[in-house]
Amino acid sequence: MNTESEIAKLVTDYIREELYGGREVEIDPDANIFTSGLVDSLGIMKLIAHVEKSLALKIPPPDLIPDHFRTINVMAGYLAGQKKRAAS
Repeated sequence: MNTESEIAKLVTDYIREELYGGREVEIDPDANIFTSGLVDSLGIMKLIAHVEKSLALKIPPPDLIPDHFRTINVMAGYLAGQKKRAAS
C-alpha cells in the first residue's frame, strides 16, 4: 500500500469505520479535517497510530505537524513520500 490513492482510501475508510462507526459520512479529500470538525485531536492521534501500523512506518516526531495532516490528500502525499524514503 504505497500509492497516494491507496493511502487516501486507507485513511478515509479508517475515519468512516473507527471514528464514525461505519456511518456514511461526507468526506472531501481536500477539506481541512480539523477545521471541518471531521477529526478531533484524539481522532488524529488514533489515525496516525493506525497508518503507522498499517503502513509499517514510523512518523518522526518533528513531522507530527498539522501541515502534514490537514487534508486526506495532503496526508496521503506525505505518507507516500515517507514510504518511498523508507524503501530506499
